[in-house]
Amino acid sequence: MSDTKSSYDTWHARQASVEQSAAPAFHPWHQTVARRLPDLSRKKVLEVGCGRGDFAIWLAQKSPAAAITAVDFSDKAIAIANARSREMKAGVCFQVEDAENLRLPDGGFDQVISCECLEHVPHPEKMAGEIWRVLRPGGRFILTTENYFNGMLLGWLVSWWRKQPFDSGSGAQPHENFFLVWRV
Repeated sequence: MSDTKSSYDTWHARQASVEQSAAPAFHPWHQTVARRLPDLSRKKVLEVGCGRGDFAIWLAQKSPAAAITAVDFSDKAIAIANARSREMKAGVCFQVEDAENLRLPDGGFDQVISCECLEHVPHPEKMAGEIWRVLRPGGRFILTTENYFNGMLLGWLVSWWRKQPFDSGSGAQPHENFFLVWRV
């Protein structure tokens, strides 16, 4: 686990060095989630796998009356997220957490969001169980993950055949699960 965490710290530092910190990344998966979000005013919101914090910062700016908590297991990602949040004056509580073992209260959140994280954890079923645990009864959950029924299937197969890390478009990450929709 510490090797994976160290690999993600390095990956996040490398990705951040090529991004513009003042222009948050708004990827297609963020657009999909943004269209499906209810009114978050006075809601407790958790983003699992927040990376460098861009979407959580956007959420806080869009819904200033919401309490936004965003977690990632990379110390480096959270440090970058905190710096960006201060720079943009967004009120997000960023925390280092393991998506498979969250140190958060049972039923503590009205809305949980996770964008493109499930495919990068060693045990996706543990992450799903943790999200279920921290979501209040009747709460809402929005998840995005890779769709391997499109051209990514070919890209993943080529990567596997060449024994190279798979790059889903946001840089080859240290850990990648390949699963189809029925497994999710």
